[in-house]
Amino acid sequence: QDWAKMETKQKESQWKQKHVKVGVGTIVFRRGQNNDLMVLLGRRKGSHGEGKYALPGGHLELGESISTCAVRELEEETGLKTAPENWTFAFVSNDVMPKDRKHYITIFLQWFDDQGNQEVKNMEPHKCEKWEWHSFRGLRNSLKPEQLFEPMRNLIHKSKYDPLASSEETQQALAYLG
Repeated sequence: QDWAKMETKQKESQWKQKHVKVGVGTIVFRRGQNNDLMVLLGRRKGSHGEGKYALPGGHLELGESISTCAVRELEEETGLKTAPENWTFAFVSNDVMPKDRKHYITIFLQWFDDQGNQEVKNMEPHKCEKWEWHSFRGLRNSLKPEQLFEPMRNLIHKSKYDPLASSEETQQALAYLG
């Protein structure tokens, strides 16, 4: 079906939600062997996107800043701690998931964990099988689009996102978004 052309009442009756929700995805990087850029991924379970690889993240709560949400979600899911000011804006994705009858706008923030001294823990084993470090540069080749949760698929396979490209505009966007 062409969801964009559906009448609003028809959409509302077929979807689990009445409005688009906001998700925050946290892209955590560390340096691996040979200085390879590694990203933290987990396999979802017990929710939409089950069995697919995803980043730590979750829903933006009412009144919460995006960077505070990133801090909260990362700690809740992985035990990793960082400060809101350590996050930089990365990407925004429009994630329409007709099969799951959900629609999200996902705001991705990135953090380069230069210290790399905190242990990653699976704090929510009912929601994630395990957390693993993957080569970011190899993701497009090592994981097929259908193996990725929709927001992650959009980030990896449908965008030109480059974690090492930093611009004044992206930082202004994060400052504006909170």
